[in-house]
Amino acid sequence: MAKKLSLVNGIPKMTDESATLPAIYDEYIDILSSGASGDNQLNGPIDAGTNITLPNSGTYDSIELLVYLSGQRLEDVIDYTYVGSGVRTQIAFTFDLEVGDRIRFRIDRNA
Repeated sequence: MAKKLSLVNGIPKMTDESATLPAIYDEYIDILSSGASGDNQLNGPIDAGTNITLPNSGTYDSIELLVYLSGQRLEDVIDYTYVGSGVRTQIAFTFDLEVGDRIRFRIDRNA
């Protein structure tokens, strides 16, 4: 089992890597050509600027949301923008989403 150095209450401490807590939100959306159903599918292609709602009633504050496109982490402002203010439920991409894309939304626990 691997060990890692973690900061626990401001004090460096060796911990087991397996002791890392899972994400508090980890959902995806697949872009399909047709037949989308449920929270995790949308029909595409989707034009840039279209508001995309996070699946399964997901909410976020801007600094905590991590967004991935087919496994590659995206950058806010460059790749997507926040929609609304305060606790948010949507983002808008700055580029078109194509059929076959998978968008992953993740919020990690604070260490």
